[in-house]
Amino acid sequence: MNEDAYEKRYRRVHEAIALNKPDRVPLVPTLGNVFALGYGVPIQDAMTDQRSVISALEKLLTDLDPDYLYNPDFFPKEALDLLQPVNINYAGKTPDFHENFTYQTLDHEYMKDDEYEDFLKDPGTYLLHKVIAEKFESLRGLSAVDLYSLCGSSVMGFGVFSVPEVRDALQTMLDAGAAIEAYGKTSAAVVSFCMEQGYPVWGPPGVASNPFDEFADNIRGLVNTAMDLQEDPELLSEAVERYTDVVIANAVRNCRMFHYDTCFIPLHIGMDEFMSSEDYEKYYWPPLKKLFLALIANGITPFAFCEGNYKTRLDILQDVPKGKIVYFFEKQDMKMAKEKLGGIACIAGNFDSNLLQYGTPETVTEETKRLLDMCAADGGYLMSNALSLDLARTELLAAWRDAVEKYGRYS
Repeated sequence: MNEDAYEKRYRRVHEAIALNKPDRVPLVPTLGNVFALGYGVPIQDAMTDQRSVISALEKLLTDLDPDYLYNPDFFPKEALDLLQPVNINYAGKTPDFHENFTYQTLDHEYMKDDEYEDFLKDPGTYLLHKVIAEKFESLRGLSAVDLYSLCGSSVMGFGVFSVPEVRDALQTMLDAGAAIEAYGKTSAAVVSFCMEQGYPVWGPPGVASNPFDEFADNIRGLVNTAMDLQEDPELLSEAVERYTDVVIANAVRNCRMFHYDTCFIPLHIGMDEFMSSEDYEKYYWPPLKKLFLALIANGITPFAFCEGNYKTRLDILQDVPKGKIVYFFEKQDMKMAKEKLGGIACIAGNFDSNLLQYGTPETVTEETKRLLDMCAADGGYLMSNALSLDLARTELLAAWRDAVEKYGRYS
């Protein structure tokens, strides 16, 4: 492994996170399907064997030369085909979804309006019977499994596993597990390649969600959660609170398991467009702050991506330990973000990702300089783009890299 290059990039990023000034501003882009789409690798191939992106990755690293590399993030197609999720569209799911179809999550209601009490009374059983069994078409049989009968003084409860639908569901779970294990080995090979080239990685599998988002996305449904926030916010808050400890424990465990000291947290429901500042502070921020503090206590740096407009949230975002968190922004007045958060948290983002596909070397350089002038002077800043990058032109990636190298130097 190129240990010197790895350590230099790692230190550069963590100096900035600690609100100091490294030798220059670190370049930490958020990358998506650009690993495939930008370099001629079909997404479906990457979902089958992630090692297929290594040749493209070599070119990307030359073009962009980031200080932290967002780990290629493709879901294993074989496992998806086995499980048959109702809320996900992906390349090759059906003939209608071509080999370069970009992953799509569909809003879905698993918890009905009158089922909050069922969830609060017994979250584990509810998730097994109502959420997992409905989210995956091939796991419908799990709705027949009675966990409590398995814990009784008699073994008769295990008779449920003779039911064909239950046995089919269990076999599918075993097969999906084997498929994920096999795909995970191809993913690990990609991470090893990146590290051998001297690039620290971040992102999957070191990823978590605000428990509020997790509940909305995977149990109640986003649209229904928005209505509940207006019609019965206290009941919604109680349900999220019950879910919070489980989400946090899972986030810490995943990061530790994969030896990640950063955790990427996309915050797609907390945007200005979705809820008022009052609701954000009362219902969205408490579980999120609890997640932040738990990660920090375990030596893990939250990389929080604030999707949408976050202009009214900046005062609330100040309520974190100094030099222990990074806020990435999609739509933000970065001058205001620097004024509000400088000296408290490292900031990043807001570089227009479209410029890397449709701009010119001159416009890329100009935007880079503009952000550096506003945000970099006192340290605590990472150069990053607004939206995860799917397509880009190689000469524009190189222009971005060169502009950061030239104009982002502290010494």
